[in-house]
Amino acid sequence: MRELVKQLAERMQTLNHLLPILPEEELYIRFECETETAVVAISKHRISPAVEVDERRVLTVRGSKEVLESLLNGRLKLQQQIRLRELHISGSFRHMLLLESLLHLAKPYRYVC
Repeated sequence: MRELVKQLAERMQTLNHLLPILPEEELYIRFECETETAVVAISKHRISPAVEVDERRVLTVRGSKEVLESLLNGRLKLQQQIRLRELHISGSFRHMLLLESLLHLAKPYRYVC
């Protein structure tokens, strides 16, 4: 999962259209599954995997490894999984909406041949 979070961060760094919605202060998004935890720091100044976090600015997303992988790969939508109770979110509603927007706008392209 850490590799997927790293790939998400790298993808987001290359997408200039995300800049207007990124926060000034860092927001930490923690993805937790049964066996692993991965954190990404997001702001206008940097997007990168993180080790240390400011607990006041954390959005935690919990779920199974399979669901989190599908979310990070762009196959599943955050709100759908919350409604199906596949994912649990703790943090502010505003940060959850920001994450949902970022995941949608940074979805990897799928080419059909």
